[in-house]
Amino acid sequence: MNLMTENRLARRASMMETVRQMIAEKGYESITIRELAAACRVSVPTLYNQFGGKDQLLAAAIEDHFVGDPDQVKIKTSLVGLDRIFAILDFITFQFLQAPDFHRRLLEAFGSLDSTQQVQRSITASLAYEIGQELGVMQGRRELESWADPELLAGQVTTAFISSTIVWGSGIIKESQLTAAVQYGTGLVLAGVVTGDNVPLVRQRIKPAQELLRNSQKPSSKDQPHPDSPQAGKVQAG
Repeated sequence: MNLMTENRLARRASMMETVRQMIAEKGYESITIRELAAACRVSVPTLYNQFGGKDQLLAAAIEDHFVGDPDQVKIKTSLVGLDRIFAILDFITFQFLQAPDFHRRLLEAFGSLDSTQQVQRSITASLAYEIGQELGVMQGRRELESWADPELLAGQVTTAFISSTIVWGSGIIKESQLTAAVQYGTGLVLAGVVTGDNVPLVRQRIKPAQELLRNSQKPSSKDQPHPDSPQAGKVQAG
């Protein structure tokens, strides 16, 4: 790679990071093309020439975030099968927790703006494909039930992951619960179809997650009324 190419890639990476910061701060819908150009220190025509418009630039920044991280290369080259599926899910969950404001803004946009549907479908399809590939490998090694359809199963695992992030994005669960929610939901999907040594591995993932989620739903001592309080008296009377 020559110096000119390196500089161009570095410049693009810097622009992508700037765009993601703007999404976190202002939200997807409220950003204008002029604001994007000013923040990226380029002209509006330059942005149009390089990306085609606001939506295309925002989509590029989002997709780069999910598929361009060098740590994903390590996952792809060093792990296989169930280990890689778990690593992918854990890595993306970690990304959510590293930049919670950005991802909440994304989830808001995905749920309300038609202009984000293409990038949402692309990210979802990419995740399902990666998981499906590993499920296919597992089936070939007899680590997955022969009757299971890897492609359909990958779609269900992806749906379970997305559901957990939506619940988190809406504020129903806290950041400290997101990892457990992902591990629990996706693990339950896989629990009935993995075989051999993978069975205890999935259970080892599900059980601690279930315990954390169960404990987090219990009211803390701060939430319990004092025995002499009027609220406690109402509870006892009921």
